[in-house]
Amino acid sequence: MKYENVSCSQCGNDFGAGDHGYSSCQSHREALNKFANHIGYSDVEPFEIVCWVSPKTIEIREMDAERDESVKMEFHVGGFSAHCSNQRDQKWFIKSNPSNPVIRIRLGKKGWQDRHGRRFKLDDKPTKFYDYNF
Repeated sequence: MKYENVSCSQCGNDFGAGDHGYSSCQSHREALNKFANHIGYSDVEPFEIVCWVSPKTIEIREMDAERDESVKMEFHVGGFSAHCSNQRDQKWFIKSNPSNPVIRIRLGKKGWQDRHGRRFKLDDKPTKFYDYNF
């Protein structure tokens, strides 16, 4: 790393150590956010950003996620049928799949959404979560 702290000329945010600063917010948004996680109530599905079409339009592709079977889910009587007491311990193996279709999401008043109204949150890592208690 060349510099102890880099920042954005447009918004003034600091980003810590880096090789270069950013001239606009669009630059650091593209550099820092590589994933768009689909938020479906309490479940989360990982998508990867394929291309920034514009500051308000992104092309994304769903990633494959396989549950790590070494983490055993603990179910107890309760709820609709059972209650999972350790669902926050679940782990997933997430990988890119180029054969999955590419879709577009757009930034609007309600955040990032696809044409069907599904919500997405941009992040620097892919996230998968399945809510066993819903």
